[in-house]
Amino acid sequence: MDMDRDDLVRLAAGAFMVIAGSIEAAPASDAFADRLTGDWAGARNGMADHGVTFDLDSTNYYQGLLEGAGDHSFDYGGRFDAYLNFDTGRLGWWSGGQLRAHAEYFFGDLDSNLGGTVASTNLGMRLPNPGDPEDLVVTNISLAQRLNETMSLIVGKINTVDLLTNDPFFGGAGTDRFLNVAFAAPPNGLVPPVIIGGILSVRQAPVVWTFMVYDPEDRTRDYLPGDLFDTGVNVSASVRYGTTLAGRTSSIALTAIYSTADALDLRDVLLPPGLETGIRSDSWHVGLHVSHFLRESAVSPGDGWGLFVRMGASDGNPNPFQAWISGGIGGRGLFAARPDDRFGIGYFYYSLSDDLQRAVAPFTRVDNEQGIETFYDLPATSWLRVAIDLQYVNPATADRNAFVAGVRAKIQF
Repeated sequence: MDMDRDDLVRLAAGAFMVIAGSIEAAPASDAFADRLTGDWAGARNGMADHGVTFDLDSTNYYQGLLEGAGDHSFDYGGRFDAYLNFDTGRLGWWSGGQLRAHAEYFFGDLDSNLGGTVASTNLGMRLPNPGDPEDLVVTNISLAQRLNETMSLIVGKINTVDLLTNDPFFGGAGTDRFLNVAFAAPPNGLVPPVIIGGILSVRQAPVVWTFMVYDPEDRTRDYLPGDLFDTGVNVSASVRYGTTLAGRTSSIALTAIYSTADALDLRDVLLPPGLETGIRSDSWHVGLHVSHFLRESAVSPGDGWGLFVRMGASDGNPNPFQAWISGGIGGRGLFAARPDDRFGIGYFYYSLSDDLQRAVAPFTRVDNEQGIETFYDLPATSWLRVAIDLQYVNPATADRNAFVAGVRAKIQF
């Protein structure tokens, strides 16, 4: 289906006004009243009382390229996310444990990198990237264990995108908040989408320490691999300091990652396999994350909207992400009368490896990439959210800027 820009603008504006005018408050009769399938005649609350919860979401996208290199048609795609959680304490096994699983299934022909971008324009259609659509992948099988009042541990197969779920600004996996990977799961070159390893958190208010040890390979499709840590090991340490500034919640976090894994020297990236002359190891990354709320709920601190920024730097070889920054303004409740609406506008810039750019320069174009994204997400019903998303990107691999527009609808069953 082809649409010109005026048609899309009229369609999006009309849909937005219809949805905005039909909003109703969600009933609050039980914990699952905001789901399409409700409480399953009491079975769902009964399971939760005994420590078992199951959630299923369907996120649907209609997105296309208005300007830029590539096909200007709009395509449909979507995904299902299933979450299964066992509370070991309520089940009578042991206290403080949570066994978690996350299964993902996506479908459709929607391109996740419209306009020749390196940063995915739709993370929801990029991950778990099983190779073929319509393939079910379990991306998280882990145990989260509270060790004491200040320490907790996560071990197993861990979906790292899920780790950003509770961030008020970044994260969302493309199913909530931003669609572009620069905001939904900012890549740094040393944290794969799915890892096998452990994460230890130590809370010493107002400071939180987080330590990670994990296999450097992406383990999206692996369940019981026999080659763990064969290529090396990645270690990470971060510290986050939370405080108040002008009476509102603020935080600053520093992260350092080190990898012993061997990787191809990016100067040899175009050489045929077996003819590469160099292997690089001992890669590193350092990052900074700062956020500050401009408007915050007096009842629920950390709920509102404000400013956010992430930035990082690396060795640039073998890590292809030499330096990057992303940030903007966003959150929820921009208008006091609409506390459940979410919004964001952000800018990102990725400086790709100088060695990589020089290596491919005689054959193809690879440049730095930058862009902006804005979205507005609102509840049409208690179980359906609809968002409009616009992106304008100067791609790393194309000579034309890309203007991408789309609509997202998320259903909670």
